[in-house]
Amino acid sequence: MRRPIVVCVLTTASVSLLAGCATTIESDSATASTTPASTTTTIPRGTVAELFGAILALGGGLGNDIASGEMQTARAKLADIRATWQAITPQITDLGEEVNDDLQRLVTLYSTAVERKRPADADKATRFLDLAIEPIIAGG
Repeated sequence: MRRPIVVCVLTTASVSLLAGCATTIESDSATASTTPASTTTTIPRGTVAELFGAILALGGGLGNDIASGEMQTARAKLADIRATWQAITPQITDLGEEVNDDLQRLVTLYSTAVERKRPADADKATRFLDLAIEPIIAGG
């Protein structure tokens, strides 16, 4: 008869103690940043070859920036890559939807590299983009 009462009391005490140890997260304005990071990027101009060359130049060092933890530099390069891609897109619409989608996937891989801190993705995007644009540049 005493055993069920003891178990009940111990269970109640345990629940009370565990509830007191719950994690509480409070926002501290001294440690929280309220200033959003802003990047102003202008859309570049140039030929398809020049613009793809700019993307390759930016992407070439992106993996190293991510690997060394220079995320502010990596984000700035990514913004420039996106702006350059925006400038290229209208110029390559005649290549067909499939080619455009493939190139878009490679540009998106740069975004994945920066957002998920995966330098190998940036290196892969640069390597494959160089191969993908070779016939485009050669064709004029």
